[in-house]
Amino acid sequence: MSQENRDRAVELSREDEGYVITARWYNDGGSHEISGPDEVIIRLAYDAAPEIRQWGVTSAVLHRMGRQVDDMVAEAHEMPSVGASQVMVRRYIEGRLAKLAKARGTTAGGFESDLLTVFEDLTGRGHADPLGVLAMATGRPRTDLDQLLDVARQRNDHDGRRSSGAQ
Repeated sequence: MSQENRDRAVELSREDEGYVITARWYNDGGSHEISGPDEVIIRLAYDAAPEIRQWGVTSAVLHRMGRQVDDMVAEAHEMPSVGASQVMVRRYIEGRLAKLAKARGTTAGGFESDLLTVFEDLTGRGHADPLGVLAMATGRPRTDLDQLLDVARQRNDHDGRRSSGAQ
């Protein structure tokens, strides 16, 4: 944090799909160490959709908000935004997977197909490493994703739909 920020409380907030997360750092006594916030508050946004209000703050929300806290720590400590495009791609993938899941409802084989749709989208956009960025965004190893994508391709072939098969 800059000297100016060390002498007063710092508060950063983000809104993310119906939730507001606020991180606060209080006077850190002049430490030059990078530190997480002293306080984190997660609440429903005032305009949150009814289905978000129904579930409230779940463990999945907490997991997603952890990434927001990481971003706010970097901002609070005025760290350069190395990998900002990776953060944008990760957020795009997370949002796209969430929208696909919502659109299909809860079908047994849906996740694999959703992964394949996003993978093919990234490939079509010319991303240099679509499997790597998908692994980063989902927290799954490449080998697991390869298997899930193969399952989706096989299902698509059996259903009469052809995937591009790009890798």
